[in-house]
Amino acid sequence: MSSTQKNTITQVHWQPLTKLLAPSGKKQQALVGFDDEFIDIVDYIIRITHRIWEQKNVGLCYDYYGEVCPVFTLGGYSECVEQVVQNTLKTIAAFPDRSLIGENVIWKEEEDKTYYSSHLITSIMTNTGNSDFGVATNNTGRVTTIADCVCFENKIIKEWLVRDNSFLIAQLGIDLIDAAINFAQLNPNETFKQWYLDEFDRVRATKHRTPLTLTSEDWTTEHFVKSWAQTLFNQKQFSTLNDFYHVAAAHQWPGGRKSTGLAQISGTLIQWLAQCPDAKMTIDHTAVVGFDEDTIDIAIRWSVAGTYSPHLQRLATLKGNRFFVLACTHMRVKNKKIIKEVTVFDEISLYANIIRESGMSLPQLAQGA
Repeated sequence: MSSTQKNTITQVHWQPLTKLLAPSGKKQQALVGFDDEFIDIVDYIIRITHRIWEQKNVGLCYDYYGEVCPVFTLGGYSECVEQVVQNTLKTIAAFPDRSLIGENVIWKEEEDKTYYSSHLITSIMTNTGNSDFGVATNNTGRVTTIADCVCFENKIIKEWLVRDNSFLIAQLGIDLIDAAINFAQLNPNETFKQWYLDEFDRVRATKHRTPLTLTSEDWTTEHFVKSWAQTLFNQKQFSTLNDFYHVAAAHQWPGGRKSTGLAQISGTLIQWLAQCPDAKMTIDHTAVVGFDEDTIDIAIRWSVAGTYSPHLQRLATLKGNRFFVLACTHMRVKNKKIIKEVTVFDEISLYANIIRESGMSLPQLAQGA
């Protein structure tokens, strides 16, 4: 990506909100079918998110979401704007003061003339209303979310949504497994159940032992991302970590886990993969934008599938159940090494799906039987 293109599209990083909400520049992308006020796809995402969530204009979802809009999460599936409105109201009712800080928007103009955006968000919010997590705790928490959207003619027409719910509930004083047991009692619709099985089978059917070497001579973003997935997640070769990460890289993982440097990052990944030793990963979408002359930002949507190997005695009876994750990662890569990574997926829904599949008595599991 050229520095010219990098500098003309709205840059979110460290920009005052007042500037982002009132862009003064000229239109930078064609945005065919979008309202004339939007100068580029990043401007569109930032301003409609602010209007819906910060200003609480929930009804604007009817303007900015398609009548049919599949929304995929690890906890459920919806496919129409009415469900988007209902879910938005439900979240705001539980966390009325929720603020959304747009950390980054990584985008891509697709060949079918749609725009793909990956929006990294930090939210601060107080749980003053009842939610799917339980009764109001009146505690304040911080949560990281990534929303990957397909946008066409002023509307979001498809979305993949991931949120670090396990970190949020820890701040609310709720146990992760208790929350997962509670979620497991919800009965997802048939479309979600079929999507979950199809996605699991798709990922499991991929070849995952293809060797990939990464050298400076053949370095491309696509090759880097594929090598990252194959080498670390599929082949579990952690001695190669320094091929991908800067020696002092910052790494954020679900549950609020934060690591600095290769040893800590290695530990985080190994501990997580130990729950699913036969894990296979697929890279499902990649977008890249320039940040400065020698730095790029990469957004990756990925999936992992395998069989569960319990890391807690409380979950020992769930050994061998399907283990499936829908996740998104934002990487900042400088001089061909990751200097910062934020990975997000919903651990509550991950364990809830494993528990639900077991068919065992939920009260028994709650008691650690």
